[in-house]
Amino acid sequence: MNRAIRAAALSTAALSLAALYTPAQAASTTGALMITHVRPNTSGADVSGTRQLNLNGEYFIIKNVTARTVNTGGYVPDITSNTYGRALPSYNLPAGAKAYVHTGSGTHHRDSAGWHHVYRGYARHVLPNDGRSRNPDLRLKTPGSPDNNTSTGSVSPCNWNLAADGTTYAC
Repeated sequence: MNRAIRAAALSTAALSLAALYTPAQAASTTGALMITHVRPNTSGADVSGTRQLNLNGEYFIIKNVTARTVNTGGYVPDITSNTYGRALPSYNLPAGAKAYVHTGSGTHHRDSAGWHHVYRGYARHVLPNDGRSRNPDLRLKTPGSPDNNTSTGSVSPCNWNLAADGTTYAC
């Protein structure tokens, strides 16, 4: 019996020492990119007659949380309250950089202030302004993940309730 207790104690001590030399994992597995902010409701009216207004005023911001350049292509923005659609386009986001991911069209670029801009190419507003009936939960999913309103493949979430006009929410 004494031998069994000693063996168990040595085994526990060995596992404890091994744990000291194992690299720590982040509490939240964010992956290479994470959503930091979202502006689901542009300033002013969304529509005038049948014309969509200020599509690029609706956006979310992603950050490259790695020490290397990450290509945004294939990451899937998925939202629980509707089908958000296509994967992000290809854009090389430098280490530590942030990018506005706009709903409308434009040319991907870095502006004079150092901000990166990526455009989804939608012809209509897609982020819900009012989540009172179904809480919107925008998730960024790993490349190849389905846009299926589930959390499978999620690396970074952001949610809001009732989106005030032109307000940007931290995630």
